[in-house]
Amino acid sequence: MRVYCEHSALHAKLRGLQREGRITLVGFPYDPNSRSSSIRELAVPSKAQIGDLNLPIGEMKFHLGDMVESDKHVEIERIVGRGNRRDILHIDSAYRTGCRCFFTRDRADILSRRTELEALLGIQFFHPDDDWEQFINFLQTEGTV
Repeated sequence: MRVYCEHSALHAKLRGLQREGRITLVGFPYDPNSRSSSIRELAVPSKAQIGDLNLPIGEMKFHLGDMVESDKHVEIERIVGRGNRRDILHIDSAYRTGCRCFFTRDRADILSRRTELEALLGIQFFHPDDDWEQFINFLQTEGTV
């Protein structure tokens, strides 16, 4: 199961589940200094700008023409707010990459709107500390743990 993880939400327990082969951590370093070797898979980038791609050229396994928005991008923007551009990029990238879960510490702009985002995208949104038990329950219902 692919689990999108914002850099700030990376938790030792998530790394452990990935080591065990139960999940694959996915992310994209839209935020400066947010690249982590623990997040093994790069998400499909959304409609980003060159300045958003905090990766060395050699690590870009996509063409700049591949950076397009999903069919849900406009709705994500409406829910999260146009002023939260990087949040929109993270969420849209998770959707485009087929992630089932999304970890963030952003209570104000993402987690406070999780019900609407989950209904739109079919992705479950979690805080790495506050929602750990709910995440484990979700994995059990999916047969991953």
